[in-house]
Amino acid sequence: MVRKLRHTFFILILSANLALAQETIPNFTMVDTDGNEYKLHDDFLDKGKTVVFDFFWVGCGLCQNLAPHLQDLYVDWGEGENDVEFFGITIRSADDDADVQWFDNQFDITYPSISADGGAVEIYEPFNDDEFGFSEQAAPAIAVISPDRTVQYDIFGGVPSSIIELMDDQIRDTGATHPSEITSFEEVPELFDELIVTPNPARDFATVNFNLNEPANVNIQVYNMIGQPVAEVFDGTQYPGYHQLEVNAAKLRPGIYFIRVTANDEVRTIRFAKTHQGP
Repeated sequence: MVRKLRHTFFILILSANLALAQETIPNFTMVDTDGNEYKLHDDFLDKGKTVVFDFFWVGCGLCQNLAPHLQDLYVDWGEGENDVEFFGITIRSADDDADVQWFDNQFDITYPSISADGGAVEIYEPFNDDEFGFSEQAAPAIAVISPDRTVQYDIFGGVPSSIIELMDDQIRDTGATHPSEITSFEEVPELFDELIVTPNPARDFATVNFNLNEPANVNIQVYNMIGQPVAEVFDGTQYPGYHQLEVNAAKLRPGIYFIRVTANDEVRTIRFAKTHQGP
């Protein structure tokens, strides 16, 4: 099923199971406002990545309201480093590189954006001509493109929070793995082992415990659920033997974290929970 997202006066309206013929998307070549060239199939879909197109235009008030929420979702999905990449695509031929750069700067957009100078209008044409959706020029509109080249384009609604929730569901439906769900880490017992964190969960302080089998340059960092470093525990040389290094959990917000221990070129990661402060 081909599906479409349309913004209408901030009132959520769900589509009535529109049965549209499934189409696959062509291999667009795009040039962003910084001059970087992308091929949709070669650089993303053929590599198993999901791609989100945000159709907008610079003077669109609804697009401006939605923009910060889209940026937050982009960050939540790993800012293009994992299974999903976002692109802003203007639908107006008058929006050149300078106009779109202004829009991105105004709303702190960090995903790549394509202006009319970079082929945006040609990219939007099949979406506006019934090939993937309805033939009416509307913005903001979102297309979620699966690695198998099929397009989801049928969410209707005006409330940004509802749009973001439905987008998140559609991205997951493509098979993309959220960064918070990546739990498979390489085990390297030859260099260090017995990696544990105690207590876990912790309230104020925790200890990273591990055994080194040879001298190593050791770096220990704490990452949040979206892969951002939030604290460094240790960076320096450690010698063979059993080590205990303290994590100041009192400075962390309650939630789930990952502690990454790097010894020379070997990496291990362990899940760690921070609880609320006591009375």
